[in-house]
Amino acid sequence: MPLSNVSVTCLYLAVAAYALSFVSFMLGKERVTAKFFIVGFVFHTVSQLSRGWFIGVFTPIAIFEGVFSLPWCLAFLTLYIGFFEKNKRSIYSAVIPVLFFCLISLLYLKGVFPPSPQLQTVFSSLFFVFEVLAHACFYLAAWFSIRYLYDGRDPGFLNPLVVWGFILYSIAQVVGAVWCYLGWASLFNWSERHLQSASIWCFYAVFIHLRFLGGWDTKKKAWFAIAGFALVFLFSYIGHLGEMNSPRLGG
Repeated sequence: MPLSNVSVTCLYLAVAAYALSFVSFMLGKERVTAKFFIVGFVFHTVSQLSRGWFIGVFTPIAIFEGVFSLPWCLAFLTLYIGFFEKNKRSIYSAVIPVLFFCLISLLYLKGVFPPSPQLQTVFSSLFFVFEVLAHACFYLAAWFSIRYLYDGRDPGFLNPLVVWGFILYSIAQVVGAVWCYLGWASLFNWSERHLQSASIWCFYAVFIHLRFLGGWDTKKKAWFAIAGFALVFLFSYIGHLGEMNSPRLGG
């Protein structure tokens, strides 16, 4: 079977397993939820890795494309947090955003962008790795903020998620500047993409300093984190969806 077929087939199997995990979660079956989630993550991992050989030539940028790598990063972080946390039901509620973004990836074009000179540097791949991981941290922080506003239980890792997301996003900006210099002979362009990235960075720079202001309790920070989700989704994820009309190899 061609690796392109392996990638797509495993993606469908991953979504099916995540869907079963969601059903188990709604039924209150915590152990079954975790088992199906792990099975989905395994298929998802195989799908992502095989995307690197989607066109028969290894293209690492295909593995880290946002629409496909974001739900994988969300699942990875969920499993990582769940390993240390005792309240498994609260943690595995993240199967909902994972499944949501996976379903979008099913509707997305499965092909990969044609290799270009600007993408033939390790800095392009590193940029997308750090950026997507950062976005996953921001999205999970928003999700668990919604959970907190719903049940009033502070999971205790909202701030760490945002802080680590900010650190990863800052690294992405530095790596991205190097990539920009190598590919376009400029560290920063006054383009829509760069200005939106700067806006996201400034937003979360403000967030991590809220603790120095009086009156900013966990509830207000939760609303701030949810607003961050809207900002990242609008400035970044919508941009990925706008690339659906771009030429691709492999379908």
